[in-house]
Amino acid sequence: MQFSKVIGQQHIKDSMAEAVANGRISHAQLFLGPEGNGSLPLAIAYIQYLFCKNRTNNDSCGTCPQCQKITKLNHPDLHFVFPLALSKEVEKSSDVFPKWKDAFLKNNYMTLTDWMNVLDAENKQPVIGVGESKDILHQLSMTSYEGSYKVMIVWMAEKLNLVAANKILKILEEPPDKTIFILITESTQLPVTILSRTQITKIPRLTEQEIANALVARNAQSPETALSVARSAEGNFHYAQELLTENEDAQYFAKKFQEWMRICLKLDGDKLSEWIGSTDGGISTIGREKQKQFLAYSIQTIRQSLLLDKFAVNINASDEDFLRKFSPYVPFDSGTAIFEELNRAYHSIERNAHPKILFTSVSLRIHDVLAAARKAVTA
Repeated sequence: MQFSKVIGQQHIKDSMAEAVANGRISHAQLFLGPEGNGSLPLAIAYIQYLFCKNRTNNDSCGTCPQCQKITKLNHPDLHFVFPLALSKEVEKSSDVFPKWKDAFLKNNYMTLTDWMNVLDAENKQPVIGVGESKDILHQLSMTSYEGSYKVMIVWMAEKLNLVAANKILKILEEPPDKTIFILITESTQLPVTILSRTQITKIPRLTEQEIANALVARNAQSPETALSVARSAEGNFHYAQELLTENEDAQYFAKKFQEWMRICLKLDGDKLSEWIGSTDGGISTIGREKQKQFLAYSIQTIRQSLLLDKFAVNINASDEDFLRKFSPYVPFDSGTAIFEELNRAYHSIERNAHPKILFTSVSLRIHDVLAAARKAVTA
């Protein structure tokens, strides 16, 4: 993958090219940034630039044998580690690497949810386990095949469990010669011992114009449509593509959110029980990763509701009618309280909270917030 194939991030690309040119390449780097900003394709383009035999001042050639191997993720000195739904059959990334490679080549901006869906993980939590750390040590103890660098890219490094993280501390601090670690993470929820051993590069959100330009070039959209979608994407190219296609998940989340808020307004116990536990699309049956995705959608929708009529907010036509009717029930203080409840719920799902109990509890608290707001308005 060439830098030119990575959306935006020109300042970061220039810094990477300069580091390679000056031979100032840190052996342990951490790319920190939000979902959909292109950290993973950027890391691969960086390594391709480093390995390229005919690189220019600002990009790899894309045609030499080194570039060709990296573009296809087939280079013997480039290794990947990523979260798994651990089982007896799957303990390390190499067990399912062909699946991961295929998923990435189809969508360079794939998310953790996308990957867990490929694995049919259901309710299993994504983890980088201790078996992975043993494989890392083994892979990096070997001599490089091409006589150059050995590179280990750890995608979603925040999913390293504590035992696995501790086992790679020594090799992070004192790696074999010409060994490079790149940890890619969306949060700083990593042991301090890991953070202190890495050079942190913050990868920012994409700008609206960068996303719009990419949608025009990659998705054949008109500049007007592309810019409209980019304004709603909040720097996340993956989300921009979802908005563009209005896929089934997005439609499902919109339907479930609208049902949920109507139930919370009136606190209909029977409907709430069905909404949570129904075997036909109940929120407790869709798996933890999709539950997190739904809560992220709900958080964004509440945010749009707060901004409605105050700022220019781009909303899908199918959502606008509901939001305009719902927003009067959500004054700023109430919206902020609901926002915080949804954030807590998101992190609780990550920590294996029981979904039926969690969504029942959150629904009751949202009802209390909405009821208090309605009472204040009528008082």
